[in-house]
Amino acid sequence: MSRNPHKNPNPQGKGLVPVLAHWGETRPSTINAKAPAELLFDWFASVLVLSAKFQFKPAVGSIYYLYTRGGDWQLSLVGPGEWGDRDVGDCLGTCELRQDMTWSIAADEGMAEKPKLQESLAELVDAFMTSLQSDDALDDHLPGYRRELPYYQRMLATGLGASLRGSATAAQSLQSPLRVLLESAGAEFSQRLLSQD
Repeated sequence: MSRNPHKNPNPQGKGLVPVLAHWGETRPSTINAKAPAELLFDWFASVLVLSAKFQFKPAVGSIYYLYTRGGDWQLSLVGPGEWGDRDVGDCLGTCELRQDMTWSIAADEGMAEKPKLQESLAELVDAFMTSLQSDDALDDHLPGYRRELPYYQRMLATGLGASLRGSATAAQSLQSPLRVLLESAGAEFSQRLLSQD
């Protein structure tokens, strides 16, 4: 079988050198001990963003927009007022990648008027809360490299796992069972999580 000499075998430029450069960019530059409520919320927010579809490299400190449509999530560079007549779904709010490779989410104020958005978010909240009802150690459930993820999500999930693992180690909660971590987070975590709902 002959190869087409004009076809680029590496169209996205993802050879070893760029991969190592991207890995270096997605390693957390800061890691701090986090209280259980903050750790769990950062984990939830980050997993929500990384479950969205996107095909660009997010940059630390940049603002992005998180949309849902038909149960699918999408991260975009384009704000809700910039789409014209195109229906891209409901916007949850803005997201920002922080230096520790966790994501912050600032929900839009008009969520009460978006029942489909509330339903999609409630499903994720329920699934996340259910996953915390376990006696497994936190370390066994943190995100990391997963080959099946798209390229940038894979890189960011690896950085997120390293960040959360470092924060949990600094707070001496890495080996804590998820259920115990949830109990120690108390009402603060549940209230913060449900306020996004």
